[in-house]
Amino acid sequence: MKKGISRIAAALVFAMLMPSLVFAGYEITQSQTGMHGATKSTMFISKNKYKTVQPESQMIVNFATDRIIVTNEGKKTYWEGTTEEYIKSMQAMQDASMKRMQEMLKKLPEAQRKEIMEVHGINTEKPKINVSIKKTGKTETIAGYKAEQYIVNNNGEPFEELWMAKGINLAREISPEKLQAFSAKLKKTTMGGATAGGVGLSKAYMDLFKHGYPVKQVFQNNMMTMAVDSVKKANVPDRVFDAPKGYTKIKSLQEFFMSRQGMNMGMH
Repeated sequence: MKKGISRIAAALVFAMLMPSLVFAGYEITQSQTGMHGATKSTMFISKNKYKTVQPESQMIVNFATDRIIVTNEGKKTYWEGTTEEYIKSMQAMQDASMKRMQEMLKKLPEAQRKEIMEVHGINTEKPKINVSIKKTGKTETIAGYKAEQYIVNNNGEPFEELWMAKGINLAREISPEKLQAFSAKLKKTTMGGATAGGVGLSKAYMDLFKHGYPVKQVFQNNMMTMAVDSVKKANVPDRVFDAPKGYTKIKSLQEFFMSRQGMNMGMH
């Protein structure tokens, strides 16, 4: 469950694209590699709406109405509701999971407990957030864009490496601030994600996106890398952001979550 939501939250961070010129929208493909293997996702952005498509799930967010649709691709089902309802339900589920994890960890020797927490990025204490960002001066061409490297530190420790492409700005299609804030809130609902969420909502981190769009991210805690493969300007039809045809709607969010447990899409 942690892995899938992590992919979605990371995908949301990447959804800050260049301004609309002729076409009303963008289609972006990106790759993710890490300890859980490799995966690809496709994003669609247009008219204050965002959609990410992965093999196991889809997430559609309408930032104008604060509505969200999430799918279970294996069972062809979906849930639709407010973003606040979704986040609160995810947080409640995360809190219950963390409580069970803490009880389990208490029974283990201290050395083993620390090792498990480090490997899985579990933080059972309230995270300390003190973000500092440094521009290194290094540049690299990624997906056809010249990108500049930034190092993000939290409490003096390396947290994330970002490659920002100047001139890529999502402001004409969707609010980068709203998108980043939503992504950070999603990260807070994952096991060990409170620190990532706190960093993502910090002013220093939010201000970083004024310098462009992150075409590559390297997350230090789990050694996961996200990289943009292609950016295509496209007229994205409004129907792309509708609930998938032929899918069954599940009214209960709890029931929807239960149907997804054990699948490789876990709603990060």
